[in-house]
Parts: sequence; C-alpha cells; structure tokens
Amino acid sequence: MLDSLRSRLLLSYALILALVIVTFAGTVCYLYWRSLLKDIDRDLQADARAISSVLRAVPSGDFDLELSAQYRESEFVNRSPHTYYAVWNSRGELVDRSDPDAVLPSSRQTGTRIRDGQRETIIDASSGSLILVGRDLSEAHREVRSLATTVGASGGAVLLLSLLGGWFLAGRALAPVARISRAASAMAGGDLSTRIAVERTESELEQVARALNEAFDRLSHAADLQRRFTADASHELRTPLATLRVQLDWALSRPRTPADYTETLETCRRASDRMTHIVDELLTLARGDGERQAWREEVALASVVRDAIGLLQPMAAERRVAVEAACEPAYVMGDPARLGDAVGNLLKNAIEYNREGGRVAVKVWSDGSTAYVRVQDTGIGIAADELPKVFDRFYRADKARTRKVGGAGLGLAIAKRVVEDHGGSITCRSQVECGTEVIVSLPATLDAQTAATIH
Repeated sequence: MLDSLRSRLLLSYALILALVIVTFAGTVCYLYWRSLLKDIDRDLQADARAISSVLRAVPSGDFDLELSAQYRESEFVNRSPHTYYAVWNSRGELVDRSDPDAVLPSSRQTGTRIRDGQRETIIDASSGSLILVGRDLSEAHREVRSLATTVGASGGAVLLLSLLGGWFLAGRALAPVARISRAASAMAGGDLSTRIAVERTESELEQVARALNEAFDRLSHAADLQRRFTADASHELRTPLATLRVQLDWALSRPRTPADYTETLETCRRASDRMTHIVDELLTLARGDGERQAWREEVALASVVRDAIGLLQPMAAERRVAVEAACEPAYVMGDPARLGDAVGNLLKNAIEYNREGGRVAVKVWSDGSTAYVRVQDTGIGIAADELPKVFDRFYRADKARTRKVGGAGLGLAIAKRVVEDHGGSITCRSQVECGTEVIVSLPATLDAQTAATIH
C-alpha cells in the first residue's frame, strides 16, 4: 500500500499531524500542571503565613501555637487533598505537627519543592522558628491525567477525521497524475491517439499536461512520418526491383540474342541506378537528421549557384529550358558541398517540372545580415493545397509527371534539411500553369574579414 504516492503523502501528513497533536497536548498538560502548582503554592504560602501569625513565644523559649480547633479541622485534618503542617523552634526541635503519620523532611531549608509526591513550603517565622506546610499531589496528578486523556482523545478524533479528509483530498489532487499516467501508459502501449484531458487537470499540473500533449503530438507525428517514410521508400524501391526481376526472368526463360541480352542488361543498369539514387538521397537525409555540425568555412553563394548550373546545363539543354543567373556577392558560413546539393536539387526540380522552351531564373543577393538565393521557373506550378507538403519526404504533387521524370520526392526535403542545418529557412510560392518560386534565406557574413575573425 505504501508503494502509491497517495499512501506516502497521507502517511507523511499523518505523522506531521500526530507530532503537532502530541506537541499541543504536551504543552497544554504542562501549562495546566504549572497552573495547578501555582495555585497550590499560593494556598501553602497562605496557610504558612496564617500559622506564623498565631505563633506566640513563651518565657521558656518555646512557642505557643494558638490555632482554633475548627481551623485545624477544616484546613488540615479534613481537607482534601490532604494538607499538613509542622513547626520547629530555633533549636531545630519539632514543636507541633498536624499529622503524626506524615514523613517530615530531614533537610529543612526554606523554599518550595516537591518531595515524595508532596508539595511542601518552608518559611522562616518569628524568633528563628520554621514552619512547613505540605499537600499531597495525587489529586493534581489525576487532574492532569484526565486532561491528557481528554486532549488525547480529541486529538485522536481530529487525526482520524483529518486522515479521512486527507485520503479524499489526496485522491482528488492526484487524479490528474493518474490520468497523465494512464495516457502515458496508453501511448507506450501503442495508442498514439491518446491525449490528456487538460480541462479536467488542476492548474498546477495543467502546464505539465499541455507539455505532455505537445510531446505526444510530436511523437504521433514522428510515427506517422516514419510509417509514411517506410511505405514510400518501400514503394520507390519496389519498382526498380520489380524491373530487375522481370528483366532477369525474361532473359533466363529461354536463350536470347546478344542484342536482347544487351537491352536487358541496360534496363537492369537503369533500375540499379534508380535504386542507387534513392539510397543516396536517403543517406543524405539520414546524415542531416543527426547532430548539426559547426560550419566554419566561408562560402560564396554565387560560386555555388554557378557550379550547380554548370552541372545541370546538359539536362536543361536536353529539355530546351533556358537557365539565367544574376549573382551578386553574398557569403555564408557553411559546407559548400551540402549547399551545392541543396541548390542543385532546387535547379533540378525547376528544370524537370518546366515546360519545353521554358525558363529558369536564379538570383543571388544579400542585404547585409541575410543572404538569399531565389529560383524561379515557368513550369507547371503547384496547387495551393499541395504547397504545405512540398518539403515532406517522398511527397510529389504531380504523381503522373513524377513517374515520367523519375523523381523520388526527396529533393526538396534534402534542400530544406540542408538550409535549416545552416540556420536558414526556405519558402515556396507557386501558381498552377504559371510557375514556382523558391527562396532560400541564410545568415550572411558581412565580408571576408568577418569570416577570418570567425576562423
């Protein structure tokens, strides 16, 4: 039972409350005891002074105690609790006492003390005599014990009621924790749709519940991406693998001519190239998903763009797409190879999804703090509802056109990863049948001297 948080909280609360009750009861009983002693001392002092006032010296050197019989009976003989007195002369001889059976102290120093369950007061009287007045404390002890019993019983009742109320309140207070635990267990069991009801959560735990819901949302989204990524990767690899299988089965089914074998091998090589391209792009994304590196090399974006255009110029010429570049000086800190991959993917998309005789315009510039690369084309464009998804992995807006050009839907995802790894951002605007514009923004270095300082 003590394994639960509720039980441990209640036990801690019970121990603290019991300590408070015991301390309170002890304090009350102690103060009551001191009050009783104060009252007893006052009575004993009054009795001692009364005896001293009727004490008369006689010529023989002794004393004559003129106490009335009625006073002696009422104050000492029949009084409850039992009270007694004793008188000694200046020579230490016992002159008078009220109770012959009372055990008198051997030491007769003046003052008030407790001896053998008796409260006694000794005072100096006239002519060097001593007067002792004492009272039995058994009745005072009974009163204190009775008070302790009453306070203890009341405290026990309060403790019991407090424990019942504490158990109920602890259950109410920990109910949100139980809901959070159940939601987390459901998520761990594979139910990624489970969420914590924030409106039923106490204010102190509301932020925790919201943070966990956000984490669950990200986890669910990541799981969806992983499932889609796996399915898309399997789909992309299935086509070239099926091509290889069909071509090899066809070639092996019966003897073929050398020309047939050559055509089959070329088809297999194209399928192999296709799979290699997909795997290379997946590896690029996997490397990008790791820890970001601290780029320390100054890169001229104009040079990166010109190199990318040079590599893709044969593709543009084959598709009869004109590529124009307007490059102003712009420098960033980063990896020139990965930036080249990003720009190359943007240019490749702009060329592949352009129309024959179309145009691709590339511009590089800087406003001092940010460097920009803009790629515009006059291609088929992207529908407005497709734009938010164009940077997702394996996403292709025009499936039929993609099958024709052989794209895997990873180019823009790679470009986005590279740009974000360099602390930048990438945006896309498009209109169907009018073209697409992609703008990359990267933190710029002011000049070569600034880059040297960073080095």
